[in-house]
Amino acid sequence: MTPAEVAVLTTLTPDHTLTAAQIQQASALTTWRTRNALAQLESRGLIVPSHLRGRWRITPRGRSALAVKGRRFR
Repeated sequence: MTPAEVAVLTTLTPDHTLTAAQIQQASALTTWRTRNALAQLESRGLIVPSHLRGRWRITPRGRSALAVKGRRFR
């Protein structure tokens, strides 16, 4: 897991539902790094798009991954 992916998961924890722009601002990432992290996390099932268009939320699997792998980035 990359530092950008950890930043995105941390921003979405515990149960935030945010747009890509809100995630980018809260995590202090570039637009490219935010979008790339979102795509990678979604492909692994760690985040999912919400019913509100253009918003993302963390999955239980994403919370587990952050708890295990996120420790090395803190």
